[in-house]
Amino acid sequence: MTTHQLAKLALEARARMADPARSIIVGNDANPRLELFHAASSLCSQKVRTVLAEKQLPYRSNDMLILSSMSDDGLVPAEHYHPPYVRLRLMAGREIDKPLVNSYSGRTSVETEGFDPCAVPLLVDYEAGRVIADSMRICCYLDELSAVPIRLIPETEQTRAAAMHQAAIVDRIPNGALLYGFHPEADRRPEALRTMMQTVYDYKTMALESMIVANADDIALVSAYRAKIIKERGGKSVCQDAGFQRAIHGHVAGLLRQLNRTLMSGVSPWIVGNSFTFGDVMWGVNLTRLAYLGLASMWEELPAVKLYADTLIQRTSLRREAIQATIDSLPYSIHFDEWVQRAKHL
Repeated sequence: MTTHQLAKLALEARARMADPARSIIVGNDANPRLELFHAASSLCSQKVRTVLAEKQLPYRSNDMLILSSMSDDGLVPAEHYHPPYVRLRLMAGREIDKPLVNSYSGRTSVETEGFDPCAVPLLVDYEAGRVIADSMRICCYLDELSAVPIRLIPETEQTRAAAMHQAAIVDRIPNGALLYGFHPEADRRPEALRTMMQTVYDYKTMALESMIVANADDIALVSAYRAKIIKERGGKSVCQDAGFQRAIHGHVAGLLRQLNRTLMSGVSPWIVGNSFTFGDVMWGVNLTRLAYLGLASMWEELPAVKLYADTLIQRTSLRREAIQATIDSLPYSIHFDEWVQRAKHL
């Protein structure tokens, strides 16, 4: 696809954002080759923005509202549900060549769950004429654009494999279930967030159904919206399922114990080799989200993870794109205060 055609589609997607001020240029290039559709609160978006910050790549940033809501004027659909954006997303999906998502597990990994046609982040590379979806694929793509000022995916085969293995572990963590789910004993999410999550799936489904009605003559869009509805209905069916929620927490606790063992077997402060890698980006963002949700207690008795967390939050990119972005975009969490204070004083 030509640069002009891509730019036209991206412009149409930007036009559906309620506030043009949320579309800005990051970096010192007035006409950057990259454009990112994302959300400040989105965990996957935080991973991509952290990589962009580490690579010091300029880009156009489109910070989208990704939760549907109810206003005095009626239902307000999430901005990434509008047809222009979904069409861009479907272009990226053809390159991935995965079936549309058709179930819910709490995970967002394209490799294991299928392709979600109504999600962020999404990267447009005008120079290459490509649209790229899925945070793992976007981050790897960005790292290949330039070896300076940092290479996040190691070049040596063994170290590269180890870094990507850690990234894959994090990519499969069921973060959606942790954010949206009501754990019967360990739900430490902010009250405002819990209140929001009582109706979130209903509003999502209502918005998607309205999109189907409005675009009934577009087979591709209707298929995309129906796939998304299946996923969201699946999420609603288990968000207050005590057994499901306990299993998710148990799974994450097990991954943290595994992380502790991996860190203890190494001699570097980083997860792989002697330098900061993509694996550290992934863990840094995810540990930040767990801390926000009040789940830092999961590694209270894991000394290597505690030390690793303190090392990670000294990274400028993670402070800005994970910690500060969380503060700016999600309800206040008392459990996050210690994490923020440690980041300020370390």
